[in-house]
Amino acid sequence: MTENSFSLHLKELLEHRKLSLQSVANALDVSRTAVHKWTRGGEIDYGNLRKLAQLLDVNWIWLRYGEQALRDVQQTEVVELPMTEVRRRYTAEIMENEARMKLAQENARIVTWEWNWLTDAVSYSANVEDVYGWPVRRNEDFWIHVVPEDVEALQRIYRQCMEDGSSYEYDFRIIQRDGAVRWITSRGASLRDSAGRLVKMIGISMESTDRKQAEEKLRRSEERFRTFFEQAGVAMAWLDLDGRWLRVNPPLCALLGYDAAELSGQTFQALTHPDDLPANLQTLSRLLKGEIFESVMEKRLRRKDGSFTWVRVHAALQRDQDDDAQGRILCVYNDVSDYRQQVDALQQRIHELELQAGSDKKRR
Repeated sequence: MTENSFSLHLKELLEHRKLSLQSVANALDVSRTAVHKWTRGGEIDYGNLRKLAQLLDVNWIWLRYGEQALRDVQQTEVVELPMTEVRRRYTAEIMENEARMKLAQENARIVTWEWNWLTDAVSYSANVEDVYGWPVRRNEDFWIHVVPEDVEALQRIYRQCMEDGSSYEYDFRIIQRDGAVRWITSRGASLRDSAGRLVKMIGISMESTDRKQAEEKLRRSEERFRTFFEQAGVAMAWLDLDGRWLRVNPPLCALLGYDAAELSGQTFQALTHPDDLPANLQTLSRLLKGEIFESVMEKRLRRKDGSFTWVRVHAALQRDQDDDAQGRILCVYNDVSDYRQQVDALQQRIHELELQAGSDKKRR
């Protein structure tokens, strides 16, 4: 039984016995504010709980913890200790556990709530205003502050839960007093009564503004990178750690003569010239071992028509933040075929000159 169930019991009893907050406060020698807080889910100490139960002529365990707790106490096996001591120890353990739960709930800024579908009554934990930015005593107190487009989506979800008894999780926005918007993540589960009828929903809600802002920042960053990747004037590719091309951009397709679908799933090993592959694999091994974080090398890649083209490859390893064994390699390819042809031509000319010089030396 939650604090809010205690407050519901208390409010029902006060209404039934036609007792005002002030009359209860006078009888218990406490402030009216204290009694008001109890009706809103506030904590009550053991002494006042016993006096309040006596005033209302009900069992104090039932008042505070509900039917199940009362049945558990009444069904406790006989022990050597007096029953009053058993009850005291039982209650102390419950209250200690509730205190720990309340502390954890407040530190985590988690709101607990309950919605009775038969009466439309709602009850929230005492920290709802701190998390939502507004006090919530009725459904109207909630809906008027939710961003309109989220109201429609939430109400559609609730209707579905009422029809089939399903659970849900949804992120919605709530408008603050200063006009700022706060994100709330809400989870709820439908409950049935003993006859199997859907009668209520219980749930938890927590602020998720920081998470949503971080997700949005990441989304925008990824969108900017995708735009850059696709529209860059240089050939680029994402490779997995085994060398498989995960994503290629149009300039790389144009360079090699394949379309993106043909390159997808292929490995750089399959398209690398056999003479260049050993050095390429050695570089990959050093990247994966963490000996280097990026590399620049020249090699030949096989085009779709079977010819080879020289490219200068700049590769950089990016590890997965959550799993160091995962990651991707970003590669930038520059076509250096003309440069390599010039180098080969120069080397050939040097070789010819050396041969000619050797021949002249022999004639002398």
